[in-house]
Amino acid sequence: MDFGAAGARASAETGLTWTSNLLIVVRLCIAEPVLWLIVFGSAVPSLAALLVVCAGRGSKIRMLLSRFLLRVPWRKALREYGFLSLLMAMGLLSVYALRSVLPGPEYTRPDGLIGMGLAGALLAAAFLDQGGVLEELGWRGFALPELQAGLLSPLGAAVLVGVAWGLWHVPRDVTWGVVERLGMFQYLLLFLPSFLAGTITTSIIAAYFVNRCGGSIIPAIMIHGLGNDAVGLSGIASIELVLSPYHQVTKVLPFAIIALGIVVVSGRRLGLPGRAAA
Repeated sequence: MDFGAAGARASAETGLTWTSNLLIVVRLCIAEPVLWLIVFGSAVPSLAALLVVCAGRGSKIRMLLSRFLLRVPWRKALREYGFLSLLMAMGLLSVYALRSVLPGPEYTRPDGLIGMGLAGALLAAAFLDQGGVLEELGWRGFALPELQAGLLSPLGAAVLVGVAWGLWHVPRDVTWGVVERLGMFQYLLLFLPSFLAGTITTSIIAAYFVNRCGGSIIPAIMIHGLGNDAVGLSGIASIELVLSPYHQVTKVLPFAIIALGIVVVSGRRLGLPGRAAA
C-alpha cells in the first residue's frame, strides 16, 4: 500500500501535514481510512502486552492498566515531570545547535516558536504523541518491569527494551522504502546503528523516570512524545530527512550524554528503589 500517496491525499483534503500529534493523525485517517493501519501498527506493542496478560488473572490486567495512573504522590510526580521536560527540552535545543554548526542539511524552526504558545505546544507533544500514547504500555508498561523483575538489572532491561524497540521499526523501513532509498549497505552500517543508539539512549532515560515514578508510564509517554519533537525545537525536517543517518546521528549525541549522566548518577538501578515493583 502506498501510504505516502494516501497521506498526501489526506493532507490535500484537510490542509493538515502528517505529524506525530495523535489528534491530527486521527483527522487525516478519517479522510483516508487506509491510514488507520499506521495507527494500528503503533498500538501493536500495547496490544501484545494486553494479550499476554489476558491469559493470566484479572489482577494482572488491572496492574498493567494502572501504569497509566500516578503511582507516587502528585507533588513528587510534578517535580519529576518538570525535570524530565527540562532535560528533553535541553536535549532538543542542543540537537538544533549541533545541526547549526555541522555541515549538512539546513534545519529551520517554526516562526514564533519561542513564545507564549511554547508551553501548550510542549504539552501537546508530551501527551498527544501517537507513538507515546499507543506504544508505551507495551514497552515501559509491560516489557521493562517484567525484565527488571527477572534476571536483568534495570539498566540491562532498559538496553534490551531499547534494542527491541529499535528493531521493531525495521518493517517500517522496508515498507516505507527507507532501505531502498539508502541502499542496504548504508542502511545496515549507518542508519540502523544510529537509530538503535537513539532508541537505547531514550529507553535508558525513560526507564529512569518510570522507576522514579513508581512504574507509571506517564513519564515514558512524555519522553517518547517530546523526543519525537512535533514542536520543532530541534528543527523541522521532512520524513525523508528524518529517516536519514545524518538526522539520527545528530539527534542521538546530546541524548546519549543525558543517558550517560543518568547512569553515572543512578548506577545500574536506574532509579528503581529496592526490588522491582510488580
